[in-house]
Amino acid sequence: MSSSLIAGAVSLLLIIISGYVIATGILPIAESTIYTQSDITYNQEQMRLTAVTINSSWDDQKLYINAFNNGSTSFTKKDFEKMDLFTYPGNDGKMNKTSVNSCNPHIPDNTTDPVHGDIINIGMWDPAEVLKMEVPMGTKPDRVIFVTPNGITAYSSVI
Repeated sequence: MSSSLIAGAVSLLLIIISGYVIATGILPIAESTIYTQSDITYNQEQMRLTAVTINSSWDDQKLYINAFNNGSTSFTKKDFEKMDLFTYPGNDGKMNKTSVNSCNPHIPDNTTDPVHGDIINIGMWDPAEVLKMEVPMGTKPDRVIFVTPNGITAYSSVI
């Protein structure tokens, strides 16, 4: 009789321990799932609020690009490192990828360009401002694609 009592106590103890192990494994997974979902929602909201258009021109072995921030998202100088320009065809006849950071990105000040100049948050690319870039190239490309850090793209034919 005492052996069945001991076996029952050991079984109950094993059930409690296994329940604790399962619960402590599920809680971190549930917590990380919640954080991941909130990050995804934030990124989707940023994408929804971002709108960019570009125009481009070719002169003297350089491609000049003006990117207009038509949305409500601001970009910092650190974001410029994550922005890309794709040109087709590039110098080698294929699509070329260029980091915006290497294209002398700048926002004109308010005195140079009163309409699209850097009015608020100096040094940041805010809504209604223009980001000017220059890309030295050997041959004139046909198309330019500008990509923001959150994946929004703008397309332009080179004039």
